[in-house]
Amino acid sequence: MRYGNLPTDLGLVDISPKEMMFHMYMPISLPGSDQVYLPEHLEVFKPLVVKAWEDERERFREEYVYLTAKTLWVSGQYIGNRPGWHSDGFGTNDLNYIWADRAPTDFLHSREGFEFEGHNCDHFYTLCDIMEEDTWRRDCGRSWSIKQFADKHLLKLDPSVIHRSPVDFEDGMRSFAKVSISPDQYNLEGNASNYLLDLDWKMKPRNVDRNHPNKRD
Repeated sequence: MRYGNLPTDLGLVDISPKEMMFHMYMPISLPGSDQVYLPEHLEVFKPLVVKAWEDERERFREEYVYLTAKTLWVSGQYIGNRPGWHSDGFGTNDLNYIWADRAPTDFLHSREGFEFEGHNCDHFYTLCDIMEEDTWRRDCGRSWSIKQFADKHLLKLDPSVIHRSPVDFEDGMRSFAKVSISPDQYNLEGNASNYLLDLDWKMKPRNVDRNHPNKRD
């Protein structure tokens, strides 16, 4: 796979969450269903879910759909998401739609694209390590730039999109949301449950350095 692509900008979604929260990978739709199950306090994020559904209706029906929703006070080096360059769904064909009301995500854009072949790219943080290597900078990192998108725009990411949480931002409240579409169960401990769905999933302990949210080993 060639990396360094930009996300697709699906435009402004002007919502304003107020309630502080932290929900990670809450299942909201199951394979074979057209129904979305959003708890009442997460209804504010429905316009994001609807826009993702309109963009990928077939996969929305056939796969699991998850919602990550965070409204937190951010300051210093704490933005509420994992730091460092990474690819959501690295090594899979998962799709992710992200949205933030401020402090936008940084995207690494390369017109030529680059690869990580020959490197041990097993997990999330390996990308950060590779991009600090002199060989990568010489061979792959010679023509890239960092780009941001406007606040409150919904962005569609496939695994070729390399990005990081912002590193320069003002203290204050920040809302971030992500709609994830995957054929896999995201069944790691710590992921949010949904009282509207009767799921009997075996939850696995999570490692701090795993990329894919449904696999521990």
